[in-house]
Amino acid sequence: MNSTKLIPLSAALMAAAALTPAPVSAQPFGPDTCISGFVWREAAPGDNVCVTPATRDATAAQNAQAVANRDPNGAFGSNSCKQGFVWREAFDGDVVCVTPDVRAATKADNAQAASRKVADAPQEAPAAPVGNSTVRYEVTGPGEVFNIVTDPPTSQVADHTVLPWVRETTVDPNEDMLQVVATGRDVPGPGCRIVLDGDVVAEQPIGGNAHCIWTR
Repeated sequence: MNSTKLIPLSAALMAAAALTPAPVSAQPFGPDTCISGFVWREAAPGDNVCVTPATRDATAAQNAQAVANRDPNGAFGSNSCKQGFVWREAFDGDVVCVTPDVRAATKADNAQAASRKVADAPQEAPAAPVGNSTVRYEVTGPGEVFNIVTDPPTSQVADHTVLPWVRETTVDPNEDMLQVVATGRDVPGPGCRIVLDGDVVAEQPIGGNAHCIWTR
């Protein structure tokens, strides 16, 4: 059984980082390297908060709509938002106007920023045989999630998926890592579990950033 935290990065860089834990200095982007399934948000130059690729694309679209969502006659002058919009606040001074749910999601991403860095990756779990095996990924707890990412990748999990969530798949003899990461929408945060051929090889209780990982 292994209890861990989270980790984010770009797809190609992530696989290598997750398979072989390395010092922060050895990571492609140093301490800002994201774990598998995550990329930099880039709400502005230097915004290296790790988010899903879909969130990064949505952030770029929000930036492109910044002027259209403003009300120059509002209380904050040129930074005022139209009715129904609020400042995104991805960082200090971020006055891009978005809907309240986007600001809430941005706040959640900021809160989990540190846990999505490779620098916070857990140590390797004890070895266990993998090959032509059944893997069961579980995300436990009440509420909903923004997303769930697994390694090896499985089909996309929709936003607002209700917990608990379970998915079974098989792995081949060359698979070196199993991982499930879930970003919860509610408090307490979700937990997770990986079951390999009936044995629990990684587990994390409800109440934090859900990240379970097993490596050969």
